Amino acid sequence: MIIVGAVDDHPLIQRGLAATLAAADPRIRLVASGATVDELLARWVTPMSVVLLDLHLGDGSDIADNVAALRRQGAGVLIVTSDHRPAVVGRALDAGALGLVLKEDPEESLVEAIWDAARGEFAVSSRLAQQLVTDPARRVRLSRKELDVLGLLARGLPWSAIATEVDTTADTARTYCYRVVEKYTRAGADVAHGLREVAYMVYRDGHLDIEPGD
Repeated sequence: MIIVGAVDDHPLIQRGLAATLAAADPRIRLVASGATVDELLARWVTPMSVVLLDLHLGDGSDIADNVAALRRQGAGVLIVTSDHRPAVVGRALDAGALGLVLKEDPEESLVEAIWDAARGEFAVSSRLAQQLVTDPARRVRLSRKELDVLGLLARGLPWSAIATEVDTTADTARTYCYRVVEKYTRAGADVAHGLREVAYMVYRDGHLDIEPGD
């Protein structure tokens, strides 16, 4: 028997996981779920071998902190998400998650991934999930200043305004961007169309989130 928990802020998903696992494999039992990690921990009575964790929760909690909190309870963590951005997935894996299950993948892929995680093995639910966890973009590491400059550039601000916002010169702001181009190039990406392209790539890969109203 594999004892499983789940963290997802959509009640329908929580109920769907319980029904899916009960029908797919009676040897897997989902015993508790919550909309946040704290909510699941408050219901933590039976030790859980695996916890299914969504990347994005309504409480705004950090995925790395969530993975770490669950690992401290002795559970293996499987990320279950519809997010296809490699940098976001990468933060969870770097924090110690045991694998990735995409919500659009078949039910049997979820079951197989749970068995793998219960054995302490790395698990992915599909070829696309495998591509996400191996995508070089997830290993690109960007400084706070680089992210600030690229975020402003992606919003269309001129270099003079960007320099004012981050308290530097326009030339230095450009230098931060060129450093990001170098990091992406070392990771195997082709940045052929200049600095605004790399700004787009940073958003596309999940290093930055677009704020409401931007």
